[in-house]
Amino acid sequence: MALVMMCVLVLTLARCTSARDTLGTTASPCFEALAIGADAVHDNGSFAGVHLLTLSTAAHDLHMQRMLLARFGPSVHNVCVVSYRGTFDVAHVARPLGAPPPGGVGHYAIVIVSKPQNQLLGTVIRETQPLRFGHPI
Repeated sequence: MALVMMCVLVLTLARCTSARDTLGTTASPCFEALAIGADAVHDNGSFAGVHLLTLSTAAHDLHMQRMLLARFGPSVHNVCVVSYRGTFDVAHVARPLGAPPPGGVGHYAIVIVSKPQNQLLGTVIRETQPLRFGHPI
């Protein structure tokens, strides 16, 4: 009986502590974009969230949608956007994209990574966070 109880306990604990390889959100496909994002801002600022976007879901921020369409056209369907909070200027991020905020400094760096190619498309410096990042990791 003790052996059976021990086996049940071990199996229960193993199930509770099993490894997870996803973010647990719809942003899971963006897991690989996190390293690209950190490199793009040269590990400055603090991580503020990650989001998987299509051009249609980018409609919540028309400026972002227009910029993506103007720069990359309809060929880019999915992108991962990784947000960082801090003080950023275009001279200190990889592949600056779009017009910088007044004074050239913003409080958010939004790194845009193509999906599934995982290529850095650009880094947008903004004064405000353009999207709602409801599931930071």
